[in-house]
Amino acid sequence: MTPSPTWTPDQPIIACRDVHKSFGSLEVLKGISLELMKGDVVCVIGPSGSGKSTFIRCINALTPMDRGSITVEGQEV
Repeated sequence: MTPSPTWTPDQPIIACRDVHKSFGSLEVLKGISLELMKGDVVCVIGPSGSGKSTFIRCINALTPMDRGSITVEGQEV
């Protein structure tokens, strides 16, 4: 992925804002917001079925989110 021409290294490399995802009536992601700077190391932990994999799949554009925004190096996912 080529960084957006407007992205600069002092901005978050990944920015997730108010991310929501439901499967039918089951709301899995309920307004997740997160900003990661280059070099940050993050561990996503939680019980089985809490939405960890769904959140990562949304960041990687493998699963479409229902609402919110995700940018990676300034590009909307």
